[in-house]
Amino acid sequence: MSPILVARGICRAFEGRKILDGLDMDISRGEFVAVVGRSGVGKSTLLGVLGTHDRGFSGELLIDGRDVGAMDDGELAGVRRELLGFVFQDFYLLPHLTALENVLLPAVFSGRDMGEATGRAEEVLERLSVRMDSTPTSVLSRGERQRVAVARGLVNGPELLLADEPSASLDEENERILFDLLDGLRLDRGFAMVAVIHSTSVLGRADRILELSNGKLREVR
Repeated sequence: MSPILVARGICRAFEGRKILDGLDMDISRGEFVAVVGRSGVGKSTLLGVLGTHDRGFSGELLIDGRDVGAMDDGELAGVRRELLGFVFQDFYLLPHLTALENVLLPAVFSGRDMGEATGRAEEVLERLSVRMDSTPTSVLSRGERQRVAVARGLVNGPELLLADEPSASLDEENERILFDLLDGLRLDRGFAMVAVIHSTSVLGRADRILELSNGKLREVR
């Protein structure tokens, strides 16, 4: 089976400083790859490139065999809708919507069957113990908002989930619950996950650990 993502010679610079410098990466379907590295080394930049939000890179990036560099904006939007899920470090929840409505936004924008999407969203939120009818800013804790952001990344059934420190605001017990859920869903649905991780307990769950340093990735386990 072909990998879900292949990156070759990826370079990305800001103001003349190379953040990613000839980086290579292969992600197999169904695997969990953890990315580690010092603060400011470019881990979030890497996720932005892999997720096609950042197009200012050079090199080759293939997602499901499709050449990202050859796509126009409409084609890229289709890849994000059909294949990718995102968990952003800053959540980006809309404060006037309920937790459930926030989770369903990717399904609304991608024209998915809303009955199926609502069922999936309610199942994940229930398993993560999030109050579905609560608004994120006025009622939910930071940890609950983080869990809403994770559920939103999963609602379209992605082939590849990209997550920037998805458990950073969670205590040990809720972190365990979250990754038990993610591990179970990965086994059931076969999606891959690339996540920036700091928690040592979560790193123990990863199939591979890659360290980003000097613009390149090195496999450390």
